[in-house]
Amino acid sequence: MPTLYITEPGSQVHKSNNRLIIKNGKEILEAIPITKIDQVVLMGRGVSVTTAALHALTRRGIGIVYLTGTGGYVSRMTGPEHKHSRLRFQQAQWVSRREIALETARSIVHGKILNQRTLVQRHAKQGRWAKRALVGMGTMAERAKNARSVEELRGLEGQGAKEYFGLLRQMLRPPEDGGSWRFERRAYYPPPDPVNALLSFAYTLLLRDLVTACELAGLDPYLGCLHEIDYGRPSMALDLIEEFRPIIADSIVLFVVNRPMVRLSDFKEVPFKKKVDAREMPEDILDTGKRSVFLTGEAKKDFLAAFEHRVNELVYYPGSGEKRKYRDVFQLQVYQMTRVIMGEEKRYTPFVVR
Repeated sequence: MPTLYITEPGSQVHKSNNRLIIKNGKEILEAIPITKIDQVVLMGRGVSVTTAALHALTRRGIGIVYLTGTGGYVSRMTGPEHKHSRLRFQQAQWVSRREIALETARSIVHGKILNQRTLVQRHAKQGRWAKRALVGMGTMAERAKNARSVEELRGLEGQGAKEYFGLLRQMLRPPEDGGSWRFERRAYYPPPDPVNALLSFAYTLLLRDLVTACELAGLDPYLGCLHEIDYGRPSMALDLIEEFRPIIADSIVLFVVNRPMVRLSDFKEVPFKKKVDAREMPEDILDTGKRSVFLTGEAKKDFLAAFEHRVNELVYYPGSGEKRKYRDVFQLQVYQMTRVIMGEEKRYTPFVVR
């Protein structure tokens, strides 16, 4: 079932019988049976949902996700929380057992690097620089398997990411409307150039899906083994998206840039403002003096469509021996993680493409 994105300012989601009606003023933009929706995403302050629609969605366990107009995550509303308290208890204990958690963290980083390597293989087109890079990535994947601590593993992952994004830059075609993408390295807070803006947007969408998958399985998305546990950080969901970043998010960015589906004119640059405290009111937001770039207009809708197309593609899943949608694979990997935490499986096996 698809995700319904509401992006047009002034739009509101209504309920009529068993259908969602999307209106902008008196104009009906779309009418969709609720049974065909698995999630509703509202982007920007100018979109909303009526109380009747909210009740109908949450009663069915259909999440309502709020994103900023630039694609930043705000919040998620869903029905009653999962009642698997034993799993949550086991998860908290599992995270505290450093050696066991480290083994899973090693597997996650190893799988991520292998998927990064596959993406480079597919897009490098036998460039001279690619052969040496691919050997280096294979070596890095093996080093990740033998990391002696989570801190060492994070260091290796950071070093590998720096080299990987340097390779990604070489795989990008220049803008069709002239100029440069200005992409030199991965920078996300705030994204200073169009490519970083696309990467951040794609990672936000991916993280939203993995948070949802964790909640459906009863996992606490905030208790992970690789990412540091901190206030407001969904560490487990961030752990679980790592193996999917290259083959979903990075792949989509390369696709829309190189096809090309986006131009420099599709991006807007604005002053970057942030809250010192998440509880502060909008008028308390401070200007940082930095600039932030984000995707706008029809290009944003095209990017969302590309994301949905990708996560609904069929791919061979070794665990079942059959083809499944990528979004189903997210959920299956989360279920595998729950079995590892509950002691029903010995080790976590990342999803790796060939």
